[in-house]
Amino acid sequence: MTTIRVEGLAALEQALRKLGDQPAIRRAGRAALREGGKPMMETARRLAPDDPATGIGQFLQASIKMATGRGDRGDDGDQVFVVIGIDHSLDPPVFRPRQGGGTYRDPGVAGVSGIIEFGRPGVAAKPFMRPAFDQHAAATPALVGRALGPAIEKEAAKLDRRRG
Repeated sequence: MTTIRVEGLAALEQALRKLGDQPAIRRAGRAALREGGKPMMETARRLAPDDPATGIGQFLQASIKMATGRGDRGDDGDQVFVVIGIDHSLDPPVFRPRQGGGTYRDPGVAGVSGIIEFGRPGVAAKPFMRPAFDQHAAATPALVGRALGPAIEKEAAKLDRRRG
């Protein structure tokens, strides 16, 4: 289990609330999360196996992407999050013809990525996501913190221009 301790959140929350604009707060938070998550995503891409001879991992590296979002509608509206994972739309599951007749379901990159990460009987695991997380988990909050200041300033400048 990974435990991360973050200090100074009360002061940070006050600075964000001074913006007075929930969408601006969310934009600043998402920008900082994206910046903090880039090293983890790049490491996962680098560690993802790609074997052109067998086609294993053919789309895997390109399918590792980052997405940001916000909390549930019932939340107070200022919670944002980042997810680094597999974009299944890059190589979606499809039905393919079998030699000799019939079809089979090709699981696509999302179906194969779990087998590559965790293995299965007869297939050794080749982890890429967990090692990337383990390598960057401790440093990511500091990266997010360093990126948040400029993101807040950028949003504040936008609001100042808009407010005149």
